[in-house]
Amino acid sequence: MELESDSKPSLLIVDDQLGNITLLSEILHDLAHIYFVTNGLEALDKAIELQPHVILLDIEMPEINGFEVCKLLKNHPLTAAISIIFISAHTEAEIEFNSLSFGAVDFIGRPFHREICRARVKNHLVLQQQAKELAQSKQALFVEKQRLLVTLNSIGDAVVATDIDGRVTFLNPIAEKMTGWRQIDALNKSISEVMQLRDIESKQVVTNPVYLALSERRIVAMALNCELVNRSSLEASAVEDSAAPIFDQHGIMLGAIIVFHDVGEARALATKMSFLANHDQLTGLPNRILLYDRIHLACRSAASTQRKVGIIAIDIDQFKYLNDSLGHLCGDELITLLVKRLLSILDPEQTLARIGGDEFVLVCPDMIHVEQIDLLAQRISRIMQQPFEIGQKNYNMALSMGISLFPADSANEEELMRHADVALFKAKQEGRNRFCFFSDELGQRIFQRHQQEQSLRDAIYNNRLEVYFQPKVDLQTEQVFAAEALVRLRDKNGTLISPGDFIPLAEETGLVVPLGKLVLIKACQQAARWLKHGFNLSVSVNIAAAQFADPDLAKLIEQTLMESRLPSALLELEVTETALIQRPEQTAEVLQRLRAIGLKIAIDDFGTGYSSLAYLKRFKVDVLKIDMSFVKDMLVDKSDYEIVKTIISLGRSMDIDLVAEGIETEQHKVSLLELGCPFGQGYYFGKPMPADDFMQFIVDKRDLK
Repeated sequence: MELESDSKPSLLIVDDQLGNITLLSEILHDLAHIYFVTNGLEALDKAIELQPHVILLDIEMPEINGFEVCKLLKNHPLTAAISIIFISAHTEAEIEFNSLSFGAVDFIGRPFHREICRARVKNHLVLQQQAKELAQSKQALFVEKQRLLVTLNSIGDAVVATDIDGRVTFLNPIAEKMTGWRQIDALNKSISEVMQLRDIESKQVVTNPVYLALSERRIVAMALNCELVNRSSLEASAVEDSAAPIFDQHGIMLGAIIVFHDVGEARALATKMSFLANHDQLTGLPNRILLYDRIHLACRSAASTQRKVGIIAIDIDQFKYLNDSLGHLCGDELITLLVKRLLSILDPEQTLARIGGDEFVLVCPDMIHVEQIDLLAQRISRIMQQPFEIGQKNYNMALSMGISLFPADSANEEELMRHADVALFKAKQEGRNRFCFFSDELGQRIFQRHQQEQSLRDAIYNNRLEVYFQPKVDLQTEQVFAAEALVRLRDKNGTLISPGDFIPLAEETGLVVPLGKLVLIKACQQAARWLKHGFNLSVSVNIAAAQFADPDLAKLIEQTLMESRLPSALLELEVTETALIQRPEQTAEVLQRLRAIGLKIAIDDFGTGYSSLAYLKRFKVDVLKIDMSFVKDMLVDKSDYEIVKTIISLGRSMDIDLVAEGIETEQHKVSLLELGCPFGQGYYFGKPMPADDFMQFIVDKRDLK
């Protein structure tokens, strides 16, 4: 029989009389889940299976009596702890004594007294329930204790526990290693003896935070810059962390725990990281971050003391070529030797910083006279005259330097750096291997250059470049047969900027490639419009050296011709001699691809470059353009006249068309015709003009004819 209740304990009745089982079940039904067997032989198996809290065991049973069953139960490890209450009709003291001596916890006589029976069974059920809960709690505490012990022994931090007097009660393995004490030796020793703490700098003994935690009943952090002396090795290691008091459930303090760890490596790593963040890895010099901090401090100090600060921006001349030819390892060694030489002549308060591969900045604070930095720059130039020796080989390096002064020409550290860069740029422009001071005039010139670059970039990327067209004419008939596309740029005020100013800038900054692409597209689109209106005019477009070296040039031209619907025969490319001879093998391949498209190739400004007959023969160009510098003075300078004559003769002999540039007078035209030049262009026939004006120019020429 079983009574349903998940919260009830379990009870097993062992009795051969079903009447007794029924009566007991009725009396105890609300106290436990009730199970029963009717003979002693089944009792052991059922008890092992059920693990009941209490067994009610009848003494008088056939085959095996209750005493024997009790003995079996008590001898089996799985049932030994079960509370057994004997049941018998015999109530003699001897029977009750024998029952207790066999290990029973109580005795109930028959006939059953309901209340006494319930009370006795209930008490033993409660005791068993409490015993089981206590056993479970002990097991849980043991598991938790083992878990905590394993954790304490496994963590990377050192842990030391003390009693309320600060005497050691526990050390984990890390604490043993760091203190040099074994736990068995450290027990009951004072924490100050086991942990010998002292200040890193003064080496004075430091009070252990455990004592403060115990006296003030709070968590206490360890003092900064604290080190622990190892008992065995006498070595000290930087440590940090905290101590905390321990309380029981009633708030009574039991002791304290201190947890600490070695921070020596962490501090060393932090120091190293800080150094790397502020210094150049190769030379150990301050980098840009630390440099600006030094300049800021120098300027602030100079402002309060009425002194000066000087900046020298230093650049190694042509170092890239040296680095590429010798290899980066050798280049690094040269940099190291250079830094060593520079540092040898500097004062301690001066700062040399490396801000790039071959760029350095020298800060000279607290100057009284400008001559001081001038003399220093001269001294640097002199020491660079001696070669640098690497592997029994000598290498020469020269420096360009730009100098700026605070507060003479700069109001703050940013201006100071910028003006030094401007002065450095001037030193490079003037031939390198020298130093220059910043001036207002120089700054204005650099500013204008910057403005031009910004205007150029803006015009390119916003498609605001203008393309003008200059007519090419037949010198015999003065009829226009072609036009040269010439790019024009306006500043923010709408004023045209001279091509002589912005074309070199475009080449220097790399903007010449997108600029050239834009001019090509606009020129082809315009030539297609002329063709649509009945003007079969070819257009020539200048191709810069950087464009000519672009492997996608032919693809760009094909795409442009297709999109503008311009026949390839109406496009001529003008390339300088310099661009053609830079890479002869590649040039021949590019020209072959361009001719396959159907283009004409002209050499622009012929006579100003190499003028090699071998290249002319190899590249098989279609047109030679005689440079205007020869045409302009050919009537007054015999040498220029002979050069023009020779070029014309050369072109005619090689069956190459000739176009003379810079024709300004009728006499120019007549002389060129006499020499055999058929075509020309210049202000005599027409200056470069916008597309609409050019079209009107052609219409007027046609009407005049």
